[in-house]
Amino acid sequence: MNYYSYSAFKEIVKELKEKIVGCRINNITVINSHDFLCTLSMIKDEKLLISLNHQHPFVSLIDVKKVEPTITGSLNEALRKHLKDAFIVDISLDNDDRIVHFIIQKANDYYEKVVTHLYLECIPQRANLIFVNEDNKIIHALHYSGITTSRPILNDLSYEYPNKGVLKDEEVPTLEDIKKQAINYYENALLVHKKEKFTPLYRYIKSRIKSLEKKSKVLAVEIDEAKSHLNDAEIGNYLLAFQYDQNELNNYLKENNISLDNSKSLVENANSYFKKYKKSKRTIEMANIEVDKAKEESDYLTYLLSSSQFMNDDELLALSQELLPKQHLKKKLTPIRCSYIIYDNVKISFGKNASSNNELTFKIAHKDDTYLHIKDYHGAHVIIHDSNPSNEVKLVAAELCLILSNKSAGDIMITNMKNVKKGHALGEANLLNYSIITLTSIREATISLISNKKDY
Repeated sequence: MNYYSYSAFKEIVKELKEKIVGCRINNITVINSHDFLCTLSMIKDEKLLISLNHQHPFVSLIDVKKVEPTITGSLNEALRKHLKDAFIVDISLDNDDRIVHFIIQKANDYYEKVVTHLYLECIPQRANLIFVNEDNKIIHALHYSGITTSRPILNDLSYEYPNKGVLKDEEVPTLEDIKKQAINYYENALLVHKKEKFTPLYRYIKSRIKSLEKKSKVLAVEIDEAKSHLNDAEIGNYLLAFQYDQNELNNYLKENNISLDNSKSLVENANSYFKKYKKSKRTIEMANIEVDKAKEESDYLTYLLSSSQFMNDDELLALSQELLPKQHLKKKLTPIRCSYIIYDNVKISFGKNASSNNELTFKIAHKDDTYLHIKDYHGAHVIIHDSNPSNEVKLVAAELCLILSNKSAGDIMITNMKNVKKGHALGEANLLNYSIITLTSIREATISLISNKKDY
């Protein structure tokens, strides 16, 4: 069933004519570079989602409880100029094609009522948004095309419909199915919204992870090079042992392919080998410490990258301030809080960074609760607020550990909170003993559960 077919658009436009003609567009929220929401008067439960995604553009009313802050930019400015506070006079599906035509009316700066036409060309690979005045002249477009193209789209040119493709008769989806598909799209669009709004943050995390990986490779080469000198102390000892036996010394040097610096005495050559040995040993020790630090930071950043999809805009702003200290933000930051879901009437909480993990485990959790964490990897602290949870609840909590660490399989440590002790670093927990839950996959139902999480 094609939810974006011409047949589907007929159903959508029919509903729009019945519900939103006569409504005022109270507000506009740009989700990303091609999707936006319109909040309408007289309709409290639903908002108008308009997607100009090139793969499958569409329009639909969807049930949205909370709206994220808008993304600023040229699209936001154009929509606010032409759509905000405008009344929807009529809606039609034009040219026997997927072109949704809105006639809107808005007062200008002189309080004169001005009629504007909005054409949403919901045609795959050619999606566009075009505002046209009463004289049929283009006044704004999302995508322009030059005068030499087959269909020029430029300001002050007359609007013409695009060439119509061949439309097939298809099964008509129900409005309920169309809206389910639209809600799924909207939830994914919010992820794009975060990535576009917090591009510097995501760019920094990914760049830093790559830098740490590169650093680890350089250190690995240094370690291998240093290891090749670990027997230099033994060479130095042999040189000193054979300093009074020239024949034994020559045989040893020849058998082991060892060369000496002729400008130095035998004792000085031996001391050179002892120095190389000490230096190589020190290099290996320091490099291994740096490798561990790089892995620790890389794993934590990878965890943050995964858990960021469950953070709201304020929390992502706080994360930006944490990781990008040079950013000067006037807004008072909200700390990143832990979240929870309810499953089988049991509360399951989880952290999203070191500080929220620390708050959850050592301030919120009760001593009789159940603690879970992915083994040998950075991840969320997950708390089951029950001393004796069912196997099914344990399984869901273990799956959350994997999801929040961006893993599809792995070992999960589980223990009673009495066995969890606070470590030295923020959010670090040491377990006195634990059991292991081994997972090889994650169920779709659990992924759906976490998408409905609530914050503390």
